[in-house]
Amino acid sequence: MQKLILNWLQAKSVFKTLAWCATLIVVYLTLKTPIDTNKEWYFLFFRGDLVLHFVCYFFIAVIYCLAFFTYKFYLKKAFIYAFFLGLILELLQLISFFQRHFDIQDLFANLLGVSLGILLIHLLFSILSKNNSF
Repeated sequence: MQKLILNWLQAKSVFKTLAWCATLIVVYLTLKTPIDTNKEWYFLFFRGDLVLHFVCYFFIAVIYCLAFFTYKFYLKKAFIYAFFLGLILELLQLISFFQRHFDIQDLFANLLGVSLGILLIHLLFSILSKNNSF
């Protein structure tokens, strides 16, 4: 079973395709014109859009880790790519054409999601490698 998982992780094209698709979805959802900007919603005590930013960039970081698994320093590459994706998309929202607005809290939610996604993958692979799975 462990060899099957390792072989699956080394199938670069599957995860790279998934990473490209996820990136395109994030770019579209981030830059599309909002439907209704006056309605705010909350999840527990957090603004709903911050929760969405966190979850989105958490999964982007995990997908990038899987896409870069066969590369040296894959965790650093995944972190840099995911963080700069969020940074560039937030900076693009400064352009009035997109009818969006820059929010530093969104950027922090992105950073937190990326960081926890990378940390989860690091811990998971560390535990698996201690058990001689990888």
